[in-house]
Amino acid sequence: MASRPRTIKNRKLPPNLYPNGKYWRYRNPITGLMTSINRPLEEAIKLARAANAKLAPVMAGDGELLMILTGDRLPTIRNLVERFEAEWLKDRGYAARTLAEIQFKLERYRQDLGDQLIGQLDVLAVAEYLDGFSNNAYTKHRGLLVQIFAFAVAKGLAERNVAELTLIKKEAEKKRQRHTLAGLMTIVDADTTPIWLKRAIRLALASLQRRDDIVSWLKSSVDLENNTIKVSPGKTQGYDNPIHLQIKMGKALREVVSECLRSPVASPYLIHYRPKARKREQIAAKDHWTSVTPNYLSNEFSKARDAAHAYDHIPATERPTFHEIRALGAWLYEQQNFPQEYIQALMGHADAKMTKHYQDGHTAKGIEYLEVGADLAF
Repeated sequence: MASRPRTIKNRKLPPNLYPNGKYWRYRNPITGLMTSINRPLEEAIKLARAANAKLAPVMAGDGELLMILTGDRLPTIRNLVERFEAEWLKDRGYAARTLAEIQFKLERYRQDLGDQLIGQLDVLAVAEYLDGFSNNAYTKHRGLLVQIFAFAVAKGLAERNVAELTLIKKEAEKKRQRHTLAGLMTIVDADTTPIWLKRAIRLALASLQRRDDIVSWLKSSVDLENNTIKVSPGKTQGYDNPIHLQIKMGKALREVVSECLRSPVASPYLIHYRPKARKREQIAAKDHWTSVTPNYLSNEFSKARDAAHAYDHIPATERPTFHEIRALGAWLYEQQNFPQEYIQALMGHADAKMTKHYQDGHTAKGIEYLEVGADLAF
């Protein structure tokens, strides 16, 4: 629970008793309910101590007595998070990656806040917790905590959504600059770039698929005889109508796919590598010892980009990442006069606006004049 202001007046106050102007308020440590005590200080202290003494046995031993007497578990943040995950989260239909990110945050709440009672987290306590995160992380954690406390209110576990009353921050605009074809080819052609990463870059550029789908793409999805390759973009699998693509391969895509298939390393994945050392814990964390994880791909790309000196003229924090390859590919398709519907379908976008967002930003915008007529006669 957030601490009281350190004043001489507050020093002798027992836990859960707070100043409220001329009088006092008592916060029930189990429910968080605030009760006004319009009595003199000494009498308010006696009442607060009596209430604390009455509730202490119920709260002891992780709420074992409460469970025995009422069948209810102590309403801790840990128990709230468990119910939120079991009763609310499982029915949302999130894609696997999004779900994993949410579950990672929930585990952090269990570790950081798990033993605290729901009623002990007021607006100040949540605000102070959120202040420990940087701007974009703050925004994402706040959004999830708002959902958790909305669930708590709906289930009668909290009086109000304290997370919703915290400061709303605007996410910082992304500063990543776009790739150029010359810059990306500098990375591909560099001797310092691993062979498997060169293939991953070319595969992403030609296919316009997301990072997670690039590293999970199976060799079994390829049909060289019919010149097709299938993919079910992971981000869309939680949609009401998930997207499944059968891509007719062009020359560049077929070339890189064929190279992946000819690799001497036995792997079920198109993009794979032979680790220098096979550590047991690393192998256990992967589907196959040759597989590339999304984060490893991103990290190795950043290393290769800087080793190739492709974007030394751009500040390190603004240099394009593996993710921006998809945007460059979409723009190049547009420059080669492929229909917007063709590009949108290949990217797995349900919305043409999202495709356009990826294509923008590769050239400086000048003034564009729209030709119109003015043939009014009078």
